[in-house]
Amino acid sequence: MPTSSGKQKISITVDSALLQNIDRLTENRSAVVEEGLRLWYQHHVEEQLRHFYQNQHQEDREMEEEWGEFAQSEMEQILGTEEH
Repeated sequence: MPTSSGKQKISITVDSALLQNIDRLTENRSAVVEEGLRLWYQHHVEEQLRHFYQNQHQEDREMEEEWGEFAQSEMEQILGTEEH
């Protein structure tokens, strides 16, 4: 059930030695678990992106690069930040 702060209480089982080590470093277990989950999620998303781009055909990569350069150029013109 979500709390008023937008957080949800969970129950997990962890290795006792690991928990003792964490308790020596901090009094806030929840913050450690939350940061660990964020890092895991970030790593998972990055792996999916890496896999996607590694499996792209060369033509697709070149087209994306061209579109990126075009978009950058257009934004520089719109924002007036072109290098002189």
